[in-house]
Amino acid sequence: MNEKEVNKLEALSPTEQRVYSKLFSKRVINTEDVKEILGDPHKSADYITNLREKGYLKKVRRGVYAVVPPNLVEGDFNPDKFLVAGKLKDDYYISYHSALELHGVAQSTYNTVWITTKKPADSFNYKSISYRFVFTKYYFGLRDINRKGVRVTVSDREKTFLDCVRRIKYSGGLEELIKSLHNFPDLNWEKLLDYLGKFEENSLYQKTGFVLDNVDLKVPKQVTEKLQKEVGNKTYYLDRDRESSYLEKWNLMVPNNFEELV
Repeated sequence: MNEKEVNKLEALSPTEQRVYSKLFSKRVINTEDVKEILGDPHKSADYITNLREKGYLKKVRRGVYAVVPPNLVEGDFNPDKFLVAGKLKDDYYISYHSALELHGVAQSTYNTVWITTKKPADSFNYKSISYRFVFTKYYFGLRDINRKGVRVTVSDREKTFLDCVRRIKYSGGLEELIKSLHNFPDLNWEKLLDYLGKFEENSLYQKTGFVLDNVDLKVPKQVTEKLQKEVGNKTYYLDRDRESSYLEKWNLMVPNNFEELV
């Protein structure tokens, strides 16, 4: 904080200033963050209320608050959507199209944040952003990244790739997905195949093989051969919402206008 911002804190009591100063670098906080500073749950609730009333905290949802910079206390403040997502659940990772955005490859930026959790949770909206929770039993392939000085958890490149191919509707649709996957500089092929084995879904092998045939990645021959060996007898749709034609190589129904889309 600069000197001008520090001067604005004079409206706060000494303890409020101490609490706020420690919360400031976190950008988005929950009640546990305040308890760690004060060590008293009852006092924590009081100071959260005080800081909210003075405009230094904005409630996102129950127990989660955005820390408002001093120069924006009297104006409108929109917290970073990914930092909000990182405070909503203990066990979570940012996923699907939101993970593509965090990896810097998404073709577009959306006002929806996809958050995958171990347990079902209720989605909600805040400041024109929709926070959507998706439950999964496939909880692996995660990494922590630095987002504006704060750690958030996101699916790694390979898990993001497979999650998105598996659930295209959460990834912005087929056109957005293919264009975004074009932007991946590379993938760890050993890791990708390992993850595919954990899903144990023939349909995902078939969809992955087709998608890799149509993105700008140098896919090793042995990877393509491994995927083809896993092609099952059942035919799957790449996207059930589109009129499709049969592709024998991957035993897959592919949208008729796929080439036009991508």
